[in-house]
Amino acid sequence: MTIAFDTLISTPVPGSQVEFSNVRAISGLPAAQQKILLIGMRSNAGLTSALTPLRIVSKDQAAQAFGRGSMLHAMVIAALDGNSTTELWAVALDENAAGVAATWTITLTGPSTAAGTLAYMIAGQRLQVGVATGDTATAMAANVAAAVNAALDLPVSATSAAAVVTLTARHKGTYGNEIDVRQNHFQGERLPAGVTSTIAAAVAGATNPDVTTVFAAIGDSWFQNIATGINDPTNLTACDTEMVSRWGPARQREGRVYAAFTGTLSATLTFGATRNGIFTTVVGCRKVPSPTWKVAAHVCAVAALSLAADPARPLTNLALPGLVGPLTTDAYTATERAQLLNTGISTLKLESSGQMVIERLISCYQLDAYGLPDGSYRDIQTTATLGYIRFAWRQRMSQKFPRAKLTADTIASVKAETIALARDMADAELLEDVEGFIAGLVIERDGTVPTQLNLLMTPNIVNPLLQFAARIEFIL
Repeated sequence: MTIAFDTLISTPVPGSQVEFSNVRAISGLPAAQQKILLIGMRSNAGLTSALTPLRIVSKDQAAQAFGRGSMLHAMVIAALDGNSTTELWAVALDENAAGVAATWTITLTGPSTAAGTLAYMIAGQRLQVGVATGDTATAMAANVAAAVNAALDLPVSATSAAAVVTLTARHKGTYGNEIDVRQNHFQGERLPAGVTSTIAAAVAGATNPDVTTVFAAIGDSWFQNIATGINDPTNLTACDTEMVSRWGPARQREGRVYAAFTGTLSATLTFGATRNGIFTTVVGCRKVPSPTWKVAAHVCAVAALSLAADPARPLTNLALPGLVGPLTTDAYTATERAQLLNTGISTLKLESSGQMVIERLISCYQLDAYGLPDGSYRDIQTTATLGYIRFAWRQRMSQKFPRAKLTADTIASVKAETIALARDMADAELLEDVEGFIAGLVIERDGTVPTQLNLLMTPNIVNPLLQFAARIEFIL
């Protein structure tokens, strides 16, 4: 065996020279690296320019950076509600100048014959407006508009004319069509006597910004968890393309994009059938008052925290504090959730307490290159575990073999370290059947490139336990 020194050189000067090396300093598995990136629109009031990555440490910082009530501000609030531990970044987009802002109308009638409260909910935020006996429709409309504009975190602004309140989304784009506007959501809420209130969509939002500009801005910066508030098909396809590139051997920047979709069951199933991204996850949230961009950010943040602890552990029954759940009658049934999961849409579940929880997170991947059903990348634990295995192996090789020479001894050492890493992963319950892994391990010199060592690894990764099946044969 020849001892290789990194810095020592032969010298005629008497004495001893000693250098330090960390090649044996670290053993076991490296900590999983997790960073979150939020992609959403800013308002003109934001002090941070578009396409400028910014590390986020507080909700107030986000309000100042991106504008209070902006999409990205709301996403930061949701992410921090779900996970205040993982390193959080955000990149803002300006709205598309060619876009259209969505609007709604609230039409009131009166006068009221008794005092009471107009109880609205906009994007999951409760809004209560007092009504006095004898208030006219015009007066009530003015009061509602004032209350909306005073609630600075809402994604809409308001004006009133006669008995009609007009709500306008803060940003142009299709996102505005997904803002939930409702009244009397909670039990016991009702209109004051003599008053009617009718909510209607007016102008449809259109034309979103382009998320590819964000990916150009962040380059190879590594974010394992990305939530986007821009969820139209064109932009999600751009996310699919970017993530395939990031997972490729040339970049090796593993990660996952989270988005959410709201609509009828039929519309959601149709949308799911058009998606096939291995590294994207779309959450279905029919009639969930909290908007899709907050759902995406919240789910992303909660998933990131769990995946950092164990990439193979199922992401089931994880609470989403701060998200407002739908009415029980609007929540997806078990049969409907099964249909969603079979069409590439991830599911949330409404508990009896009203708490929203993650039921199952999957990728959008459903069909292989030949258009045939393929479940190999369905559960996100699969890619999360594979990504961690690659990261851990690369870290071990770079630590143990810095500036190494390609000799028979080096090949033997690489094999030994790879097997030791597999045993560490088996101990951590990330893979099983280590003996099968060893039997399938192939290490050989490349036949064309004399400086390259090729390896074939066949890890049997641990699967999540998601279902039990039992038969009860009773006896009378």
